[in-house]
Amino acid sequence: MSIKKIAELAGVSIGTVDRVLHGRGRVSEETKEKIEKIALEINYKPNLMASSLSKKRKATVAILIPDPAEDEYWQQAWTGIESLLTKAEKQGLEIKNYFYSLDNQNLFNHFAKQIILEKPDGLILAPNHPESCSNLLNECAKVSIPAILFDNQLPGFNQLAFIGTDLRQSGILCAQLLEMITHRPGSFALFHIDSPSSKTHDMIEKELGFKEFLESNQSNRLVQNFAIDTQQDLEIQLDAAFQHDIAACLVSTSKTWLVAEYLQKRNRRDVKLIGFDLISKNIELLRGGWIDFLINQNPERQARKSLNRFINYFAFGETIQEKEYLPIEIITKGNLISV
Repeated sequence: MSIKKIAELAGVSIGTVDRVLHGRGRVSEETKEKIEKIALEINYKPNLMASSLSKKRKATVAILIPDPAEDEYWQQAWTGIESLLTKAEKQGLEIKNYFYSLDNQNLFNHFAKQIILEKPDGLILAPNHPESCSNLLNECAKVSIPAILFDNQLPGFNQLAFIGTDLRQSGILCAQLLEMITHRPGSFALFHIDSPSSKTHDMIEKELGFKEFLESNQSNRLVQNFAIDTQQDLEIQLDAAFQHDIAACLVSTSKTWLVAEYLQKRNRRDVKLIGFDLISKNIELLRGGWIDFLINQNPERQARKSLNRFINYFAFGETIQEKEYLPIEIITKGNLISV
């Protein structure tokens, strides 16, 4: 939808719409609210390149992700972004990085406010704190900052694009794999490790897909959910979980190695385990046979593609695809060497 269409629906001039969407000049509060409401309803996405050219300055892209120094998964994501910094600079983009600790929501909120005040031409966001990220996207929509999300989605909020894996399909695939390799009776366990007060969208989607496959195939497996907090005694929590007759486990995050180390310590070769991401500890335990499968979400590729979409849009006017799902890669001990 164009500015012209918004003007028609609001019954105002194109110039008035432009002033509201780009924060220029005076407009009555009533008209401003009307235009913003219509823009949200029709999912208006600004022409980033035209906006940048009209301002006759470098386009700025803000990147808000967890601190790469604190987590290997996010280090991989940063590697993807870092590989394109020279290309971005050559094409006239200024990249501003904002790194926050996963357990420091206040720092995230601080950076979110800073981004809104600075009004970059685009935002790359890996949403981890659902409520704070939702608030940020709402504020971005009000000041016409388009956002590309990777790693996780926030359905129902104004975003330019999502790049990542199909999370529900990942859950379906995990259930299918565990059904294929689990030959003894017992329940399936879903471990959500270090989830916030409410599950993130990726955890919910993986869980829904997992249960959907079992139900559609009339499996008689009981599925049990466990929220594991690494700030508490890990062994006590896992001992309590494994008092149940668990035949196989899915860990919904990159911290699969925590459950694998527990199984190794207890010598539980009878429990099958599947998880996510090629971080070093997961790889080591996959090689040792304590993890049966890893689903590679490829954060490096997700992040690289996210920045590349903005570069190509600003530099060449390429259209940004609303959703781009990456292939779901199944990693085993046997094919690990080829990854």
